[in-house]
Amino acid sequence: MAQPPFAIFFTGKSYPIPANSFAQADATHWVFDATATVVPDYRELKEVAIFLTQPNVLPPDVGLALYVSIGGADWSYRGFVSNAHPSDVLPLSWPEPQDPLLAPPGAGFAQIGVSVEPLAELGQKEGAKLGAKEEFAKCVGLDLFNFMQSFGGVQAVGGDKLLVPSNVLDHWYQRLSNRLRRDPDFLTRRKDAV
Repeated sequence: MAQPPFAIFFTGKSYPIPANSFAQADATHWVFDATATVVPDYRELKEVAIFLTQPNVLPPDVGLALYVSIGGADWSYRGFVSNAHPSDVLPLSWPEPQDPLLAPPGAGFAQIGVSVEPLAELGQKEGAKLGAKEEFAKCVGLDLFNFMQSFGGVQAVGGDKLLVPSNVLDHWYQRLSNRLRRDPDFLTRRKDAV
């Protein structure tokens, strides 16, 4: 397949980057080196927008999937565009490196991959993303429940009710916000908690 007319940009960090800035790996895969081209420290790149630059340029049964990889690790799916959904802004959520980084890595460390894939497969991948969001929501709910139970003055009212201070949600939200700022993955790292 000829290179489809797509482009990306990193929100707040770059101008549009056309498809011809990507290295073509094979007939349906393109790779972009974010660390050499945009910023040396990939962790500064939080979101990427991908869009088709012309209408109806893809066959009707395929889309362009966007992936990320760091340090040559496996590719992680982030989202897709198609003729019916020609643009999207996707969180990069870079995977954690195998070894802790003491300094920003060099060129070639953080990569964006674009792949032509059947829409049926992309639908399955989107379903898996939804499942991950539901799992995250469970983790947030469990964190709130555990926080409310931690109050010394909590009383059980009936068999399934807790009596907590009226400002418990404010305190919990402040605590959650502070922890997410310090460690954005603390809720999802504890997979066995739910």
